[in-house]
Amino acid sequence: MISFRWIVSFLLMPFLWGRSIPLIRPTQIDWNPSLSPQTIQINGHTIFYTVKGGGKPLLLIHGYGAGLWVWEKQIDVLSQSHRVYALDLIGHGFSDRPKIPYTPETYIHFTRDFMDGMGIEKATLIGNSMGGGIAWAMATLFPERVDRLILIDCVPPDVLLQVKNESFRTLVAIKDIPILPYLVITARSKNSIRWILLECVSDIKLITPEVLNRQYQLSKIKGTTWVLYSTLKHAEEALKLKDRLSLIHQPTLLIWGERDLIFPPQVGETLHQAITGSEFLKIEKSGHIPMWETPDEINQAILSFLEDKS
Repeated sequence: MISFRWIVSFLLMPFLWGRSIPLIRPTQIDWNPSLSPQTIQINGHTIFYTVKGGGKPLLLIHGYGAGLWVWEKQIDVLSQSHRVYALDLIGHGFSDRPKIPYTPETYIHFTRDFMDGMGIEKATLIGNSMGGGIAWAMATLFPERVDRLILIDCVPPDVLLQVKNESFRTLVAIKDIPILPYLVITARSKNSIRWILLECVSDIKLITPEVLNRQYQLSKIKGTTWVLYSTLKHAEEALKLKDRLSLIHQPTLLIWGERDLIFPPQVGETLHQAITGSEFLKIEKSGHIPMWETPDEINQAILSFLEDKS
């Protein structure tokens, strides 16, 4: 069902068009000045990332429409014992937004190519939401590149059938209507971004004006609408990877927020059953981005898992 709030956004479209902003990469990462902004050319596109620490490599992969900022509470902790790479996926954050088809294969092959560009032969992949889907897909298609998997409230292969929150159900409901989903995404306002962020957390007080503005500015960068629209249109293609979940042999930890409104814990439990030998950890009082909402518990779980599997 299409919500009243999204209908209002649609009606306001004529007043919201044309407000995209140019991509200007920061010279300092505001939420952690100790990090150094870096870029690398991957297949002719500029990709934004940061790296910190030494030891075995960890690659942090964010979700749909987000950016590397969702890992702001992990990088310093994990980099004390590992070399941590956090990147903005192609089409996201401060990375380029080429007008290409954003298929599951696009993201998977991009991740492999990023690892090649950084000289990372093999890494532990830690992914949230869509980033978790990229991580488990990497493990099925390029198993030699993946040491371990940590999947945090990640997308399942049948993502469009399993997503439950109002904002995304609305987009799924209209995805096959010509032009409409593109226009609805174009009409994002600061208030609609706020609602999406609120759907991602259990404690709504965490969505401060600063956090809202951070994500809103990323959402208005020129080219973002195409990226989100194209990713949505191609999402069902992940279904062809469903039967490959049983092929995952890497040690795998699934972490799930008990109050995830986007993919309820049952989604994680089903993935847990499909991935042989995996572990499943449910986090109380946490939503879709528990690593950001309840970082102490998540960081300890990650470090314990990595240590146990060394």
